[in-house]
Amino acid sequence: MFRKKSSDKSGRIFKMILKSLGSGLVIIFLGTVGLDAVDHYDDLSQSIAGRIIFGQAKEKCPPDMVLVPAAWGDFCIDRYEVSAAANCPHQNPEGAMQSRENIDHEKCLPMSMPQAFPWTNISQNQAAQACAKAGKRLPSSREWSLAALGTPDHDSAWGKDDCQVADNWDKQPGLSGSGQKCVSYVGAFDLIGNVWEWVDGAVYDGLYEGRPLPDAGYVSGISQEDGFPSSTEAFPSPDYYQDYFWIKAKETRAIARGGYWNNESQAGQYAYYADAAPSFTGKGVGFRCVKRAENGL
Repeated sequence: MFRKKSSDKSGRIFKMILKSLGSGLVIIFLGTVGLDAVDHYDDLSQSIAGRIIFGQAKEKCPPDMVLVPAAWGDFCIDRYEVSAAANCPHQNPEGAMQSRENIDHEKCLPMSMPQAFPWTNISQNQAAQACAKAGKRLPSSREWSLAALGTPDHDSAWGKDDCQVADNWDKQPGLSGSGQKCVSYVGAFDLIGNVWEWVDGAVYDGLYEGRPLPDAGYVSGISQEDGFPSSTEAFPSPDYYQDYFWIKAKETRAIARGGYWNNESQAGQYAYYADAAPSFTGKGVGFRCVKRAENGL
């Protein structure tokens, strides 16, 4: 009985869709639906028609993530900096060992939710494992850069509603989403400040994917291919919000983005930290995860 009522309702919706389309568009629409049904002949519920009839259309991203349209493929990114779920052994890990115990715990997952302390004292390697455990991954630097666009990147006069880059929230690090204005154009919070965020990849002896990176300094140019600084200067550049590039051009260096609660004007959407080893942990470094966007219908 339940399936019949649901099917009847969805069928009426399907008829309304056809009625609202012109005759030419109806032919195109029905042709698309027909071809898709053939592709899913073994499971009609997964075809376009099946999802309309059975009410199974999917959102592109889970509720705790936001959609980021991208030329290379849309993706979802956590709306907030990751925190440890309530059933994790350690809500606020104090070092790599406690983060390891969280990751090894069967039911402990990284969560994206407001008004929670970010999961810090976790290495880049561990952050990648935590994301993978949730069916996600660390964002690339290019993905992170795109998601961060539009986040207010002020140089001074930071208030409680702004991104936390000058101890301007009640706590350091602060609860996720505390800065109501610290939100990007896609709706992701705290990409600037509060804590640095690990991203995927590493710098090897000053090279990123074989390309030499500039010396430490204020960002004055950005590569369109990978989002990394292409040039730096000794003095702040207003074109890049006085954001700073930290780097040690020796050995393997993990990559973090955005700045933390006390970087002031040097934090921002163009701020990079390639100064620590992938095993480094600290109170000022956290992470968030990404995943491929669903296709909807």
